[in-house]
Amino acid sequence: MLIIMMALIAAVALAVVCLRRDKISLLILALCSSFIVMLTGIVIYTAKIGGFSKSQQIVLFLLPKIQQYLQYLPISLDLQGYLTAVGRCCFPCILLLIALNYSMSSFIRRHSWSLRILAFGAGVWLIYYYPPVFRFWVRGRWGLQRFMGNLSLMWILCCILLAVILLFHEYRSIFIPYFKKNFRYILLSYVSMAFLYVIYGIHDPAQIYQFYGLEFLWIWRGSYTTGMMDSFTWVALGLCSVFFVILGSVNLLHYTQVTYNEDMETVYLQSKIDQTRLGASVFVHSIKNQLLANRVLNKKLNYELDKGQPDLERIRDLAGQLNEMNETMTARMEDLYRAIRTNSIMLVPVSAKEVAAAAVARFHQKYPGCTVHTEIRSGDCLLADKDHLSEAIYNLLCNGQESILEAGREKQGDLQLIIQNQRLHTVLEIRDNGKGISRADRFRIYEPFYTSKNTSYNWGMGLYYVRNIIKGHYGTLRAESRPGNGAAFFIMLPRYDSAAEKKD
Repeated sequence: MLIIMMALIAAVALAVVCLRRDKISLLILALCSSFIVMLTGIVIYTAKIGGFSKSQQIVLFLLPKIQQYLQYLPISLDLQGYLTAVGRCCFPCILLLIALNYSMSSFIRRHSWSLRILAFGAGVWLIYYYPPVFRFWVRGRWGLQRFMGNLSLMWILCCILLAVILLFHEYRSIFIPYFKKNFRYILLSYVSMAFLYVIYGIHDPAQIYQFYGLEFLWIWRGSYTTGMMDSFTWVALGLCSVFFVILGSVNLLHYTQVTYNEDMETVYLQSKIDQTRLGASVFVHSIKNQLLANRVLNKKLNYELDKGQPDLERIRDLAGQLNEMNETMTARMEDLYRAIRTNSIMLVPVSAKEVAAAAVARFHQKYPGCTVHTEIRSGDCLLADKDHLSEAIYNLLCNGQESILEAGREKQGDLQLIIQNQRLHTVLEIRDNGKGISRADRFRIYEPFYTSKNTSYNWGMGLYYVRNIIKGHYGTLRAESRPGNGAAFFIMLPRYDSAAEKKD
């Protein structure tokens, strides 16, 4: 089963690297590689010792032929022991580095280098377990060996415990459901792998260097082979190991698939944006057609005016049509201009209350009788372009109000604007209790020119424009919704530390 575990872990690590191709994926590859290296040393060592029952052979090697092959490999005890030591020492420090990389706590970020020193302790133990160093300074000194073994075990447990605590703290700190759900997969995968590591990593690899001695049994009262375990215990240990490997693998791949889908969505949207440039020529063509229609109406209007007795009712009707077409054309041109304009965004410190007030004031110009429940839980400043950001919020508020009206909940409407800090981000949440967004629409709402509303008044450029504004603020935009239960949009902006600027 250990052979299967190593193959499964290797496959997961390679899949994660191929799909993600970022810093985290490289750390995951290093974590899985260290675990595989440790298991490789243990498997080869146990194969050469031999003397296992059939059930123990299945747990360790799966097939007797695999044990026989490993048993006669020309690999020295020093190499076996150091392979095990390398994997054993690297795993906890890499897990801690991964946890530090995930952490968005401002306190952890400020003191990350202090915590990284603990991870870099792996170098000390790699020197300690280096065969020539170990034989010269430690071998035969059983008191010193026991002390160093206990010290290394304490270091390992501290690193793993700290890493797990950081991951749990990160999970508890996330309040956006979508991100909390995704991080749950990360937490389960790393915890399961850490548990599996502890099963095999509590033993001191120094025992491998002392293949012909039994003193290490007095020191640790057990070994990798632990002949005292019965067949049932071996099988239970193997099944437990396989279970946690599968759990960790599934969760890692699931989270990786989620992030991969997000990346593909970004690529897809970029393709749509590129197509918008082509659509500009189509837009010009459609405007030309409307101008030609206006010319026809104008000719009809002049024809009526040239009559000896003009039909006033007919003239009013034609003038109304002409005015309506002009207004529609002007509105569409304004929407398109606002959506694709390339004016630079000027990021300056601005109060979150000012941005919220500007957005709500503009909203009330369009919906004077509607209420926006504003809750500002953070009085901090934002590094933002007040006009652009308030316009983005205004667009989202208008979408929420339109959704409430479409759901027939005008009197029970609940439109909220909440601004609060979450670790390294300032989150602006726009929530409504309207009709919600269907799953199919949720994948297309940011596409330019896509809309589920009346295309005579909506061109589907609002959310496309909002998304561009948020990207210009180095932020992200996320939508969550259940059809019939309203929708929530989360604008996540990098948190601006005005106190740090004052110190500078």
